[in-house]
Formats: sequence, structure tokens, C-alpha cells
Amino acid sequence: MKNLSLKRIILSFLVLSVVLIFTPNFSHAANIQVNNQDSLLSAIESAASGDIIELTEDIVLIKPVGITEKNVIIDGKGHSISRVDTNWTPNGSDGSLITAGGIGTKLTLKNLTLKNAQKYGVQSYNGAYVVLDNVTLENNGYGAVLVNAGTVEVKSLFLKKNGQYGNNGIEIGKGNATGDSTPTLIMNGTISSTEKENVIYIAQNDKLTKFEVKNTDASTNKILVEGKKVVITDQNNNILYQSNEYTGNIEIMGEEYKENVKVPEEPTPVPEPTVTQKPQIKDETPKTGTENLLQISTLVFIISVLLLVVLKRKEF
Repeated sequence: MKNLSLKRIILSFLVLSVVLIFTPNFSHAANIQVNNQDSLLSAIESAASGDIIELTEDIVLIKPVGITEKNVIIDGKGHSISRVDTNWTPNGSDGSLITAGGIGTKLTLKNLTLKNAQKYGVQSYNGAYVVLDNVTLENNGYGAVLVNAGTVEVKSLFLKKNGQYGNNGIEIGKGNATGDSTPTLIMNGTISSTEKENVIYIAQNDKLTKFEVKNTDASTNKILVEGKKVVITDQNNNILYQSNEYTGNIEIMGEEYKENVKVPEEPTPVPEPTVTQKPQIKDETPKTGTENLLQISTLVFIISVLLLVVLKRKEF
């Protein structure tokens, strides 16, 4: 009975383990669907950590969206967030469409287009962490992305023309009231741009004294330091885009760019002269009777041993 009870206990634990492993989405995260500015703002306000806010339609904003002290995902499902000039009421000096602000805030944007912002499409401010996964940015007034003393991780990003005058893709900067946080840009996938100028732009102000660039091992594109600028390379280490050169006193932390070094081709080895092998002469000498007898004797011995072993097994 004791063994039976122990077996039942072990079986119960195994069943529970299988259920926990294979039950999908074993968490309290919710999927919240939104279709306009009010429902988007309401969903952000009530979202718990890990909630996914899904767009069911394109959304046009009349004021910026701010996210603080939350860990949320906005899945555009192929839709866009934009704004129109009329009735636009920026929050103070912030004219970005979406701003994630403060240490402890994490915002993931995926399958989404951000366009027509007064300033930037998205901003990572003062220690916030923003992930861009299959995101397109176009026609945003100041630039596409602002790394404003926060962290931005690029998984899949497509940039079109951003900036009222010249192009301005990802701007690395540090504004007022940003504390000790260091602007950080992480490449963890791919980035592409229709424009070549200022795909990465280093802000020219005395607030920015240092910033950091990083790459994950799995990233296709790399962001690397080259003097007082940074470059983005492809998987073959060819430079795709390069930033402007910072003229002040600044510390750029990250992996240094190293040019591809052509390895000189080795000379084709001269083949060694072929050595003519002597033909193998077949032994045509007829075997003597003694040699034939030795082979027969060996065979008889082996058969005898095998028979003895069989007989011994039968006796037992």
C-alpha cells in the first residue's frame, strides 16, 4: 500500500508539471483592444504589467501619449498612430507621439507605424526602456526616435524620411531634468532606411557628455564606434550608415569598428612530380600441399571447438 501511495504522489506531481509547462500564457496578462485615442489612453492608464494593447484601427491623436512606471506592449497589428495639425495640444514642450519616461518604465512597440508627429515618433526619456519590433517611422517633424537619456532596443526598424529639413532618424541626446541616466542604443536585429543622411544623429549640446551603443550576439546589423561618430554595419561588416561627427568633448562607449582586412591569396601550390609506382606482381606460385593442409587443419580445429561448446551447453 505504501508503494502504491508513493506511486500515486509521484504521478500527481508529473501530471501537474506537464500542465504547468504546456499551458499557454500562464499569466495574468490581458489583451486589450483599442480603436481611438480615448480607448488607447484608457487602456494605458488601467494596464497592468505585461498587458498587451492591440490596435483594431488606425488611431489619430490630438495630444501626446505618455507612459510611466509601467511595462506594457502596444501591438499595432499593422495599423498606425499619427496626429493632425489641428487641435494638437502637446504636453509642455513634448510634441512626440509617444513618450516612455522614467526608470522602471518599459514600452514595447510592435507591428506599428508612427507618423506625422510634431517632434518625434517615440521618445525614451530619463531611464525608460523602449523596444522597437517591426516598427516604421515616417514624416515626423524633428526625427523618428529620440534616445533622451533612456534606452532604445532595435529589433526590427524601418525608417523613411523624418525631419522638417534634413533627415533625422535616431537621435541620441540628453535634455534637461534627465538625471544620471546614460543614453543607450542597442542593436538586436535589423535596421533599414530609405535615407542615408543622419540615420543616427548625435545631438550637439553640452548636456550630452557620454552615451553607449551595444550589440547582441544575435543582431544582424551592428552599431560600432568610429572616432567621434558611430556607424551601422551589415552582417559582412560593410558600413551602411554613419552618424554625424560630434565636435565637443564626449565619451562614446561601445565596440570599435574594424575595417575588413583582405587576406592575401596564397600562391597556387606547384604539384609534386608524380612518382610512377611499380606494378604489383601477382604471386602466381602454386601453393604446396603443406600450405593447403595447414588451412584445412585450422578450419577443422575451429569447427571442433564450436561443437564442444554446443555439447557443454546441452549437458547443463
